[in-house]
Amino acid sequence: MKRYKRVWILLGVLVVVVAAALVATRVRERKEDIKTSGETFLAIAPDDVTKLSFTSGDTSLAFHRDDTWLWNDDEAFPVDQEKIADLLAPFENLSAAFVIDGVTDYGQYGLTEPECTVELTVGENTTTVKMGAYSTLDQQRYVDIGDGKVYLVADDPRGTFDVELSDLIKNDTVPVFESLASARITGESSWSFTYDEEGDSYSDKDVYFSDSGLPLDTSRVDDWLDKLTAASLDEYVTYNATEEELASCGLDAPMLSVELTAADGESVKLELSEIEPAEGEEGETKAYLRVNGSQIVYAITPDDYTFIARCAYDDLRHLELFTPAFDTVTAIDVTLEGEKYTFARGENEDGESVWTYNDGEVDISSLEAAVEALSALEFTGESPTDKQEIALTLHLADKAHPELSLSLYRLDGAKCLAQVNGETVCTLTRSTVVTLVEAVNTLILG
Repeated sequence: MKRYKRVWILLGVLVVVVAAALVATRVRERKEDIKTSGETFLAIAPDDVTKLSFTSGDTSLAFHRDDTWLWNDDEAFPVDQEKIADLLAPFENLSAAFVIDGVTDYGQYGLTEPECTVELTVGENTTTVKMGAYSTLDQQRYVDIGDGKVYLVADDPRGTFDVELSDLIKNDTVPVFESLASARITGESSWSFTYDEEGDSYSDKDVYFSDSGLPLDTSRVDDWLDKLTAASLDEYVTYNATEEELASCGLDAPMLSVELTAADGESVKLELSEIEPAEGEEGETKAYLRVNGSQIVYAITPDDYTFIARCAYDDLRHLELFTPAFDTVTAIDVTLEGEKYTFARGENEDGESVWTYNDGEVDISSLEAAVEALSALEFTGESPTDKQEIALTLHLADKAHPELSLSLYRLDGAKCLAQVNGETVCTLTRSTVVTLVEAVNTLILG
């Protein structure tokens, strides 16, 4: 009997608890009325805002407008005006998917300790926007603007404020010129080059020429320019460098200066320090760079340093010894082991271009490939002292440049020395010379 009595008592308590919960739920529903919305609850024109401050995570920043946006802590900081505009953009038309009226407990929405707080001042009025928890169920953010309501917004402005001061700096840029007119390099190797489609060269692909009129390799120059303009300028060391800071970074007397001028007269100047070796096990190797005398000094990576600094004449000249198009070659005179051989281009009975040796047709594709494979290892003006391995005179269908001569001399077991038109140019691998000799021997021996 006692057992049944106890069960009835427990059931009574349960009924009271459930009833109380239902009452509490109805009271809350009356107090916090959730409505589907879609209305714009905040509309602040970015151009009207005169002050902006925000706290997001560990970052707290404040800015004011005086013709342009300035950082409150240091007006010398070069604020990127477009990035401030990006911060203001979400509030120009902030709409709610749902509105919760009569809010009594802001904590349940993460708004007593919001993830981000933004203050926007227009005239004498300041609006505080608090961004609370993110509803993973609705994929929306809880927002409070101090009007007694909580808004669920689908276009979450929270991520916009995941920034630090360094993200808001107006970094210098290196423009990509549509048409480069000239470049001047000042440093250990000081020289200049210009763009000239009518320059004197064996190849019609050559459009860059040194100040002494020597052709450069167009692909090597273009690659250098691409790497130069793509250098990463996003790690500043200081944004308002003093003379002492420039000296400490090695930019009071730059190791290298590069000045590019476009066809329309626009120019850019880059100054680069010597590379600074790493200190300690966790130290980083770095160099410093500034653009157009800016007060911003950037730390750049060793890779960027290497690419920028690779701009001496020898870095940009042709590696290939033979630069004309091979289809302009009309005859080849070869000297090998003291003997002379001639290969000539002509036409067969069908009017097709053919090569002949001793009145017989020959396939010189291997010889062509071997000539085009001759490439510099290291440029030098050293005179040959050892045996001549092979010499070629290539006759060209070019009135301005009727022939090009190549003389290759043994230097050691691995290298040869090359002369072009009687002038020593470079060393090259002996294996490429051996391949050339074998190609000639195959042709003359049939």
